[in-house]
Amino acid sequence: MTEPAYGWRGRVGLIVPPANLTIEPEVAAMLPDGVSLHVTRLPGQVSVDTSIGLRERFEGYNRTLAATANSFGGADLSVLCLGVTGCCYLAGAEHEEKLLTDLRAGGAPHVITAARAIRLLLEAFDRRRVALVTPYPDWVIDLAKIYWQASGLEIVAVLPIPDVVSIYAVNTEKVIAAVGALATSGAEAIVLSGTGVATLPAIEKVAGSSAVPVISSNLSLGWWSLETLRRDVSLETPSPGLRSVYRWIKAT
Repeated sequence: MTEPAYGWRGRVGLIVPPANLTIEPEVAAMLPDGVSLHVTRLPGQVSVDTSIGLRERFEGYNRTLAATANSFGGADLSVLCLGVTGCCYLAGAEHEEKLLTDLRAGGAPHVITAARAIRLLLEAFDRRRVALVTPYPDWVIDLAKIYWQASGLEIVAVLPIPDVVSIYAVNTEKVIAAVGALATSGAEAIVLSGTGVATLPAIEKVAGSSAVPVISSNLSLGWWSLETLRRDVSLETPSPGLRSVYRWIKAT
């Protein structure tokens, strides 16, 4: 059989919010040659102030997830990722299996949500005490605390990124400042939650000086995708965005 021009090592499917232009380049930056990225968007319209209608969008994402996954139309995907952390919080840990079931409508043999990917990466580090940085409004933060606690984690600190109007406009400097402002006493890991925030540049800048792992929704999805593909193909040294992850895992 002739080898395909793209995706000959694997094809990563990604479902993203309609106005999220951050997660695609971040995940793509973590994929090595021979692994291709394929994206479909959830339905909805987003205001400049992304908090407007946020609950309704999350509810709509979850309600239409199976149809969105099915929109890949039989494409031969290796893995399929749900690139929205907030709708996992809304569903709750007890209903996350329903999200995974809906994702399987896309036909990929392996599926994951952003929140589940974070959990699996924290398990790989053997870390349970977490400090959380998030761009979300208070009601989403409350749901996030419930989700993580139900998942067996202890949230020792939460820092909302200040003055967020559009999640998608949060820059690297704001993320780095938030990490620096965290009261992380007792934390075993720092989690940057939210796929719409550009986190890879911030992680690459703070990882070397941080006493604990610093991870994000997008980083976790990239890590999980490569680890899943590793079962079937041999992949070279991970991208710069993932080097700190494998360094911490090796040290565990």
